[in-house]
Amino acid sequence: MLCSINRIPVYRLSPRFVLIGRHHRPKSTYAKAQLTSDSSQPATDDAAPTTSARWFSELQARLQHLRSTANNLVVAKADRLLQRTDTQWIQLLAGSQGFLTEPKWRGLDNHQLFWGDMVRSRPARAGTPVPLLMEFPRSLLAGHINNVMYNRYFETARVQFFRCHGQDVTAEEQKEWEDLPTPRGLGLILKTITTEFKFPMKFPDRIHVLYKMTEPPTYQTTSLHMEAWILSDKHRRIAARCTDETAINDYGAGKKSVLKPFMVENLQQTFEMQEEARKRFQEEAGRVIGAVEELEAQVR
Repeated sequence: MLCSINRIPVYRLSPRFVLIGRHHRPKSTYAKAQLTSDSSQPATDDAAPTTSARWFSELQARLQHLRSTANNLVVAKADRLLQRTDTQWIQLLAGSQGFLTEPKWRGLDNHQLFWGDMVRSRPARAGTPVPLLMEFPRSLLAGHINNVMYNRYFETARVQFFRCHGQDVTAEEQKEWEDLPTPRGLGLILKTITTEFKFPMKFPDRIHVLYKMTEPPTYQTTSLHMEAWILSDKHRRIAARCTDETAINDYGAGKKSVLKPFMVENLQQTFEMQEEARKRFQEEAGRVIGAVEELEAQVR
């Protein structure tokens, strides 16, 4: 039997209503939950060309400021640098940290975030039951991308990272790479995962998810240590960082195992490519930063 929608009471929010629920937190709480910048960590060989965790977005802000100067020559050079960094932002940001940034290595590339990926905040007044159907602004309903979705993005990218190694190989090796994320024989089991949330993403946005190994495997390796980033296309910065340990398992024997020799050799080559990318894009980032500093010196 169909019910008339007119019989269902519709409520409008008034200033006396407040958002409650475990998914809603004040903005100040979000700020407290955000990660400390990478500059608070001990210096390592992985250091970016600058100590700021937001060095790229700050660099573009400096270029935008240079474009507002009265010096036409500086404005023209700043425009060219801005176009250059806007085109290479993934390479400068992630490539300088050892990620392979070519499209084939991106676990998710230009992936659109959806409205349904966000958590919901439920309006209510203290001590008052809330009807199932309420009419209120969308901005009060939507929160941020559900934290569960971040790990789903990472998992998707992790699988794609391994399947990517099945390209340009024999048909037999390709099948083994494609089977690696499955329990059909030699496979992978996610042992541990740590996800650090940099800032709450919201719809609309697009993301790029990149994976890398943090150490090269050997023929005796029984687990792989990896790192992944989710990059926000809208904000041009890291939205989340993940570190994980993936165990290698022989599902047929029901015990831990090692990778096949051709897999180890292929992954070792990938790690070498990561280190080459790190060096190349750190040098490129250093050149861009130096060029910006020169322009700033001209307008002082």
